Order: sequence, then structure tokens, then C-alpha cells
Amino acid sequence: MQKRKLIIGTYDTAIEGLWTLTAWSLGRAVAQENYVDVPGHSGPLDLSTALTDGEPYYGSREFEAILESSEGTRLEREERINVMINKLDGWRLNIILPDDPMHYITGRIRVEKLYNDPAHASVQITATCDPWRYNIAETVVGLIATSVEQTVGLINNGRLSVVPRITVTGGDVSLKFSNGKVTQSWALSSGEYIIGDIYLKNGSAPLTYSGTGQITLTYREAVL
Repeated sequence: MQKRKLIIGTYDTAIEGLWTLTAWSLGRAVAQENYVDVPGHSGPLDLSTALTDGEPYYGSREFEAILESSEGTRLEREERINVMINKLDGWRLNIILPDDPMHYITGRIRVEKLYNDPAHASVQITATCDPWRYNIAETVVGLIATSVEQTVGLINNGRLSVVPRITVTGGDVSLKFSNGKVTQSWALSSGEYIIGDIYLKNGSAPLTYSGTGQITLTYREAVL
């Protein structure tokens, strides 16, 4: 029977540590709120999303897990605990949870030995994490530009707005993108680009392109 486990960075708790995950929890992501009392205004003014183009933003969430092991001698378990502490403690790492193999969370890891007696050992792992569960697989959209303008809908199924990494190969291209308020244009030669004004909210956004090259857009979707 396969042990329940975590993968933290490159560390597999079941394979490398011989640990069994016995309990874990991930706190709820909480939207941050900002209310300001304004004289003459009926009730407090909600400024929660004033600087985020209407999108809510979230605070960090807390992760906690308990791992146990009876394998080996007490000294062998103590060595495995020391290896885990030296590999993980204090580092900001990705964590793949046992019940969600399609996503990972990211946070700064803390490792604490709970006990190691002659028959059994237990450690606690905690982390302060981003609010998001990130897709393990990035979304990749490949386009071939021609002299005729074409439009594609770039889809973001996540809640987190993302800025794609744009790679142009084999020629020059022209791009047009609208954020719903302003349409902007760019002329790009072969290379890799991050264009902050091309950001994808949840849903579909049209990108118009033409030219002679190939265009690849890569981005990582994330949900709460």
C-alpha cells in the first residue's frame, strides 16, 4: 500500500524520508478588505479593490502537516529528521498535496521534530503560503502568424490574472490586445517578451496577430 505523502520541492516524504502523512490542513484564502470612513458619505467607503482594477486580493494562508514513521532504529529516524530539516527548513518551496495532484502551493517551510522515541517518530511541517493553488502544467498557446490578421481568444480558467511569456521565432509579428478599456499594439522581432499590458483575467481575452513568425504564449493558471 502506498504511503500518503507530500512532495516538497524535490523531497518526497514517502520515498526519501520513509514518512507517512497522517494529517494535513490548509487554511482558507481570505479576501483582504479596506474600508475608510469618509465624512458626509453614507457608511464606510469600500476601497478593497481600488488599486487592483476591481479584482479582490487575498492574504497568505497557513499549511500544516504531521508525518510519522516507525521504520528503522531511533538513530536512523533521527538522521532522517536532520536530513529533512537541512533540506527544507527556511526555504520557500512548492508543495504538492496528496489529494490535489494537478496543483501545487508555495510557501516558506518550517520543520519541527515532535518526538522520536525508541519505536516511533513524528515531525510537523508548517508553511505560510500564497493564497493560490497553481497549475502544475503551464498553459501553452501556439500560433502561426501570416500576412492576414487573425484573432484568438486567450483563455484563463483560473482566478489569478496572469501575464503570459511571449516567444517569437522565425520572423516578425504584430500584436494587438485590449484590456477592455484601451487597445494597444506591439511590433516584435524574434525573442522572448513579458509585456505587462497583456494580462489575462478570468475568462477569454482576444489577441489579434499577424506577421511571418511563430508565436508561443506560456502562462500558469491558478485557483483559490
